[in-house]
Amino acid sequence: MSLTNDLDQVDYFPIRILSEQTGVNSVTLRAWERRYGLLKPYRTEKGHRLYQPQDVDRVKKILYWVHLGVPVGKVKSLLESNQDADLEVQHEDAWQAWQQQFMDAVIDLRQSKWEPMFREASKQYPASVLLMRGVLPVLEQLRNQSSRLVSRLALQSALSDVVISMTDLSGGDLLQSDALVINLDNCALMSRLLCWLKASSSEQFFCMDGVRSFADIVTLYDALTPKRLVFVAEDMSQVEAEKWLQQWSSVPCDVCFIGTGLWLASQASNDLDKPWRVFSDLAAYLN
Repeated sequence: MSLTNDLDQVDYFPIRILSEQTGVNSVTLRAWERRYGLLKPYRTEKGHRLYQPQDVDRVKKILYWVHLGVPVGKVKSLLESNQDADLEVQHEDAWQAWQQQFMDAVIDLRQSKWEPMFREASKQYPASVLLMRGVLPVLEQLRNQSSRLVSRLALQSALSDVVISMTDLSGGDLLQSDALVINLDNCALMSRLLCWLKASSSEQFFCMDGVRSFADIVTLYDALTPKRLVFVAEDMSQVEAEKWLQQWSSVPCDVCFIGTGLWLASQASNDLDKPWRVFSDLAAYLN
């Protein structure tokens, strides 16, 4: 759609603003336009995309359907038919097929197959949808199958590197970060996935590895004073988690813990006035 002379009469904004207001990264927004015709931005003489407030509402409607599991290629017909937004439509088969193909490639140790699948899906779907519908269920299945240990460890290591390469940290400033994600696991995958998911938002998230004590955390907080601390410790046992929570003292910022052991320790605590929030795993945090 070409931009006409009524530019001054309408509030137009670039794709960066649309991304910030909807949480959908620019790559995905462009894919929705080019491949599926879901968006029709105006174009300047130089070809730059410009959007209007109603585009924010349209993206939110698209997000509604894809969060239900509807393949992005089928969303346009649903929008055009004005389906009731309360209609519960399940399209699990498409994601189950994706999970199976991804799982088969992981089990066969074929990164040359699963990595393109992951990268392509990341262009078509918001990171939260890809994680909830695709990647996290596969990781859970691998975790529950002791015979797949090699496949799981190989995926965790390789996917961490892939996600780092896909995370846009340009212009980031550690001293200006909104949230500090502190990885307490031996594997950094979950904390990397969280930072990748948040990279398209207006918040600055930074991952920190190598933290081994509560004293380290105090030093980090005093030096960086982030608005939020997010601890990822999905491998931590309940016993170890209880020790961490017992020595935790309130700090003037939002604090979240992610991990089954931490969640169990928190539930077992008699302290009802906890200055933090605890989630059993990354999926619970995303929900």
